[in-house]
Amino acid sequence: MIEVLSGAENMDRDYKNLLKAEEGMGTFLRLYAWEEPTVSIGLFQKERLFPVPVVRRPTGGGALLHGWDLSFSIADLKERWGKNYKDIYLSFMGSLKGHLEKLGISLEVSKYSGTYDGYFCFYYPTFGELTYRGKKLIACAMRGLKKGFLLHGSLFLRFDYDSAQRITGIPKEILKDRLTSFEELGVGQKEVMDVVYDFLAGIRVCKVFNFM
Repeated sequence: MIEVLSGAENMDRDYKNLLKAEEGMGTFLRLYAWEEPTVSIGLFQKERLFPVPVVRRPTGGGALLHGWDLSFSIADLKERWGKNYKDIYLSFMGSLKGHLEKLGISLEVSKYSGTYDGYFCFYYPTFGELTYRGKKLIACAMRGLKKGFLLHGSLFLRFDYDSAQRITGIPKEILKDRLTSFEELGVGQKEVMDVVYDFLAGIRVCKVFNFM
């Protein structure tokens, strides 16, 4: 089931799932969209004014513009996915990569773990994110507590570059040089949604969890 909620509601649900996972209450998965174009900012970023709603994520990283993406999240115990954050990224995002490549596209898991310039995270694919020929296609971020973690991200189903330029102030030529969308790769939204849903359903079979 795909939830369509405001940015504040989406981030609140993800954070509450992280707290539940920390208490060992299960594995929590979500598949969701955004009611309207929204800028999500990282946990430690300074808030800026934009002509759309702004919400703070419970995870780090740079600001991200939502509205044409399909988002996902998983909250679970770290011990179920790997010894460290890199292992968790590679386990989850690597598996997602394998499922998406059934659509006939070749993707890469970014290994870049350095810093990047700019307020928005469009500029460089960071560790664990999925790219197509060097362009960001799926953004993700993670936060860990003592025992649990939250990993959430967004798949760019399509991208309105003109609106993004107006909202972010970033020239659309730069955006087109740094990211891409499934629509541009000739993959339909329903195809992507079906694959991602099957991917999450597979986790459901393997683990005890709540599909929200």
